[in-house]
Amino acid sequence: MASVARSSLLPQCASCMRRVTRRGWDAWRPFQQQIRSKSKAAKEAEHNIVVKLLQDVPRFGRAGSYIPTPPALMRNRWFPFRIADYVPAAQLKQLKAEGVTMARDVEFGIQRTLAEVEEEEEEIVQSTHYVRPVEIDFLSPARSMELLTTFIPPTIDFARQPIEQNKVEGRPQLGASDAADILTAAATSTKSSSTGIYGSVSTADVAATIKAALAHNDEAARVLLSEHDIRFTEGHADGDSSRIKQLGTFNVEIKVPGAEEPITRTVRVRAKA
Repeated sequence: MASVARSSLLPQCASCMRRVTRRGWDAWRPFQQQIRSKSKAAKEAEHNIVVKLLQDVPRFGRAGSYIPTPPALMRNRWFPFRIADYVPAAQLKQLKAEGVTMARDVEFGIQRTLAEVEEEEEEIVQSTHYVRPVEIDFLSPARSMELLTTFIPPTIDFARQPIEQNKVEGRPQLGASDAADILTAAATSTKSSSTGIYGSVSTADVAATIKAALAHNDEAARVLLSEHDIRFTEGHADGDSSRIKQLGTFNVEIKVPGAEEPITRTVRVRAKA
């Protein structure tokens, strides 16, 4: 009977067993101590060796001082170039007994290096010579007009799509006078003589064509010409001398700033095939 009573006090399910086990683990937790791993710098410091500097090394120390350094740096660079020398174990033991400082001086040589940099900057400033600015040789207005006269063709052609006009045949008006018939015929002939186009031909178009012609010569390509230096003397409508809106042949004047007389060329607007 006693064994049955004792077995009834034991946990009967898995959750009860985990709860009892967790309580026992929590009871022992205050006696545990957390162990931290060593840092990378601490591990490297354990492998460093103490050497004696034979030369002044910035950020390490003066000649004759004892500093810890990585073995690879000593083996590959400092010892072959006689920058530092190894310290025997017996001498190292004696130095520790005497309390000799064995530490790296990271501030050594910084001020001297900065002073040298400042001196170099002063030398550079003093040695800086005067640089002559680039001068652009502009063409005179007279020379520009000579080049324009030489390289611009007498006729500049453009092709535009014409606007189709519907021809409406008028019926004869009975009782109309001969004078009215003459005026009507004159107006009809005037309208048919000028054919409108889609868009226009502007002075900017003329300037672009002229610049393309001047580009074949090095000196002529230096001529400064804009659309404001060109104007149509005929064919323009509504007082706008910068564009024409019909087929035909028209005169245009070209004059660069500072020139005395303009040159005249012909602009021919043809129907696009």
